[in-house]
Amino acid sequence: MLNIKDPSRPEVPQQGNYEQALKIGLEIFARKDPGRAADKARAELVGRSLIIPHLDGNIVLNVDSRQFTIKETGAEAPIWLAILTIHYLNNADGRQPTSKLKHFREFKEGQFYEPAFNRSTKDRLIEVFGNEPEAMVTAGQILKGRVLDTGDAAVELPYFPCVPITCIVWKGDEEFPPDASVLFDETAELFLSAEDMAVAAEMAVLELLRAARI
Repeated sequence: MLNIKDPSRPEVPQQGNYEQALKIGLEIFARKDPGRAADKARAELVGRSLIIPHLDGNIVLNVDSRQFTIKETGAEAPIWLAILTIHYLNNADGRQPTSKLKHFREFKEGQFYEPAFNRSTKDRLIEVFGNEPEAMVTAGQILKGRVLDTGDAAVELPYFPCVPITCIVWKGDEEFPPDASVLFDETAELFLSAEDMAVAAEMAVLELLRAARI
């Protein structure tokens, strides 16, 4: 049986004043053409709403009300997700992932956040999937992830259309303990800051854990 702690109350890395960060992001977006912004972010503009794919669901930004909701449930999106989404929309310029992967520490300021990043991502993957890597593949497929042929299990999760997050697990044996990596496409820093990337990776891992409980 999978050893999964309750992830219902994750310790989200702080990003200062959430309300202020969201306000600034929305003010920047207000100066953009919604249709062009949607095209650059591989999102869809339907009426006055942008629909942004996110893992196995969609986030909706109403351009007029400036509200973020989860399309599938109609619930208000949590503020940390709204911030990540508006940063993604503001930074998207049409560039696509290259499939060249990098460790978090290789990005600007990544080394500063790396210890906390590893605790919230790599260590959780090892704890839950280190002895059952195939369970991560199953969970990743639930989240519309793409299975990769590396490690003992690997999935590329479509966190945002242009920001895939790759999770890899190596199963432990008599000689080596389990290991894991959480990697980004080399273009990730074009869309998100290191702090944003840390939040996105933690939440992607938590979604994998939730999917593994289904």
